[in-house]
Amino acid sequence: MLDGRVHGQPATVHAEGCRNATDRAHPLGTMEALDALARPGTTACTACDAAEALLPILAHGQDEVPAPLD
Repeated sequence: MLDGRVHGQPATVHAEGCRNATDRAHPLGTMEALDALARPGTTACTACDAAEALLPILAHGQDEVPAPLD
């Protein structure tokens, strides 16, 4: 679920049913949630499993060096 920016607060991605999500949060698919997290200023909630589940996926491959093109 995505809680949009409010009063200068960053948008936050929550797992469905998170107690910290507001009534303004709307459902997202996994790819939509990852796209939202890739935007500057968007955070993943640590009160639910959103951060634990999504951040490793988002970071996957970030440390890999691409193979040189021939």
